Amino acid sequence: MSVPGRERTIVLEVNQQDELLRKTVKMVHSLPRGEHVSVLQRKMLNAWLKFSLETPRDATGWWKMPISVLRRETGFTSENIKHLREAATGLMGIRFELDVFARDRSESDWVAHVLFPSVSVSRGVIRWTINEALYPEIARPEVYALINMAIMRRFSTNAALQLWEFCVRFENVGQTKRMSPEDFRDLVMGKAEMHSFSEYKVLKRRVITPAIAEINERSEHLVELLEHKVGRRVEQIQFTVARKHQGEALPVQALPLVERMVQLGVAAPDARRLALQYDAGRIHDALRYTEMRNADPQKSPLDLPAAYFRKALEQGYGATLAPPAAEATLPTSAPALAPAAKKPKAFDLREAFGQRRRDLAKDYFVGMDAQRKTELQQAYNAQQTVPAFRVKARLTKGSEVAFLNWLALQQWGEPSLEDIVKFSEELLSGQGS
Repeated sequence: MSVPGRERTIVLEVNQQDELLRKTVKMVHSLPRGEHVSVLQRKMLNAWLKFSLETPRDATGWWKMPISVLRRETGFTSENIKHLREAATGLMGIRFELDVFARDRSESDWVAHVLFPSVSVSRGVIRWTINEALYPEIARPEVYALINMAIMRRFSTNAALQLWEFCVRFENVGQTKRMSPEDFRDLVMGKAEMHSFSEYKVLKRRVITPAIAEINERSEHLVELLEHKVGRRVEQIQFTVARKHQGEALPVQALPLVERMVQLGVAAPDARRLALQYDAGRIHDALRYTEMRNADPQKSPLDLPAAYFRKALEQGYGATLAPPAAEATLPTSAPALAPAAKKPKAFDLREAFGQRRRDLAKDYFVGMDAQRKTELQQAYNAQQTVPAFRVKARLTKGSEVAFLNWLALQQWGEPSLEDIVKFSEELLSGQGS
């Protein structure tokens, strides 16, 4: 029997194992316009996307889910179906500008979409349709963030959930893109809240700081705010993101080594693991060995410096600068100096994929305005520890390759196995040539 004046709640048994949603970055980096987006609506949106990827729609084009399942997927413990229905209906009134970082805001042909144009609640079942213009991107995203639904359910505020999703996208890079406080406010809170948080100090105190605290407490990630100032004014903000290490703490002296490994292309979680697994001196030697090999003007730059470094670390190379005889086993795309009778090098899919990403990054860079180009070059040079690879007035082959690798990583993140498989399929079909 329910108690008058008190809302009854139900306890849900939630599977705590990883339940991953491949969420297209176009939705992760979307700009909601219209109504305020609640934390329940964020969770509902993810639950519907995941269900729509795993379950076919019916003959009339609708997906349907028992409300009991929606409760479980969103962590909604109340029996207040009216509140659930209002949240679902509210999603119909929110327009999304998708992937606001992949475009110039002055572009005149950009459009906004309603993601769920129709919603129905009846007899313990909730039904919805998805905008046909968006469904192909949702069903087969080219670039996506892996959203752990079990962790998503832990968040109690919209700001923490949205900031966490945003940071997860950049986990392998170690830091997010820079953005103005106004862009961050619109991205996380939506246009409906722009007047409530017009001042950065209010936004930081009431939104950013509490959201970071909730993420660091309830998720598997650690997030930190970075402020970039001009004088005393905060012009841009960004966030560092890393997975919590379960167990031994990372030694302070290993932090610079982790940074150098990440700059070579090693994923941040793997870099931390290697810093705990190997002696700092051995890591330093392998890093120096890889960096000097990449800077060698007599050889082509490495297409896979991270793989080269891993091999050097495993084999203990770098104690001296003299290259060991076994260097030929290291993964490199550089053609070895050999007699003309040497057999042609076998096709390497990963190398071809890396070159494709550099070509795309170059096209992306060429299309930018001069100010944005300068900003990117300065950001790249600031994190590049090898002087020979820094961008200068006159580009060397090595610095160009290193810069384009970095730009591709910033724009699209660490490539997944699915990305490489898709590229191989395009090559076979003639689309990737």
